[in-house]
Amino acid sequence: MKKNRVEVLLYVMLALIGAISLMNIYIIQGRAEKVNEAKEIAKEFLRPAKLEVTKILLSDCEECFDIETALESIKKQNVNVTEERTIYLNENYAKEIIDKYNIEKIPTLIISGETNKTEQLKSFFGNIGDFPDEKNVVFTSLKPPYYDVTLSRVVGKVSVINVVDSLCEECIPLSQVADALKQSGVAITEEKTYEYFSSEGIGLINRFDISRIPAILISNEVNYYDVKEQIQQLAEEKNGFYALHATSAPYRDLKQGKVIGLVKIILLDDSSCGECYDVSINKQILPRFGVFVNEEEAYDVSSNEVRELIAKYNIEKVPALLLSPEVSEYPAFVQVWQSVGTIEGDGWYVMRKPESLGTYKDLASGEIVQVQ
Repeated sequence: MKKNRVEVLLYVMLALIGAISLMNIYIIQGRAEKVNEAKEIAKEFLRPAKLEVTKILLSDCEECFDIETALESIKKQNVNVTEERTIYLNENYAKEIIDKYNIEKIPTLIISGETNKTEQLKSFFGNIGDFPDEKNVVFTSLKPPYYDVTLSRVVGKVSVINVVDSLCEECIPLSQVADALKQSGVAITEEKTYEYFSSEGIGLINRFDISRIPAILISNEVNYYDVKEQIQQLAEEKNGFYALHATSAPYRDLKQGKVIGLVKIILLDDSSCGECYDVSINKQILPRFGVFVNEEEAYDVSSNEVRELIAKYNIEKVPALLLSPEVSEYPAFVQVWQSVGTIEGDGWYVMRKPESLGTYKDLASGEIVQVQ
């Protein structure tokens, strides 16, 4: 009886062992299948997306946006461009594609295939173009110049006209305006320069109500660029151009018929005061405020020429600096001047506080005042 029980227990144990073994086999097989499945998913994720690219180009616009740069940025993604086609705007097939995808700007790219294979790739294409359907992307992030399909012409080719006074060597040129536009990506495809007294210059002055020279005219094609807001803050559009003129002296004022902002300075010193600061320091400070010194005179207070000047402006301290009324064209300087000097009735600027720069001499007492 006991023997039968032992045999039964043995069979039961063997059956349990077999069942557990089968369960382990199933578990291992299940895990292996999941691992293989995960590997396949990872392999598919890493596989480059297969794409085909159609380029629509212009045959006669060298200045237009270089679509190849856009294509190169696409190829840097995890993609495999299996085919590239090139068609030109004047071809019938190009017109069919333009109508089909409602394309507004040329040159462009139509990217077809696995454009949404991964979320990352889908996001990339969403940032540079539009999805007319699930498998196609139209590149729209081109910058001017480009062909505007609605207007049937190339837009963004900017013309610049300079009106100058070459005889005014002191006048601040506006060439930096065109340079800044170029650096910001504006395509200046035509640039002309005329003297303000030439027939062309006079015509432009009358047409655009120019009152200061130099001046620069920028065509309204600049409206296709991001810098348009900055330009529109400086000037209003008139006759297809924005007219900007000199805002900082020196410049030629056409109404007054002369160059504005040419400053004369007079430096007063006392040779007997060895401790006094060097009067030339006054002159060295002026360029910081953009002041252009056209004429300079220097006197010692002991000279006969300066006595009348000292009496006229009641100058009590030296070193001193006097500036002609033209310096009023430099607002930054005028603002600072209020703390060191006065503006006389005849418009001259007279320094009153040399102590702001160093040791000075009191002319009334003859005392040398040391400034720490």
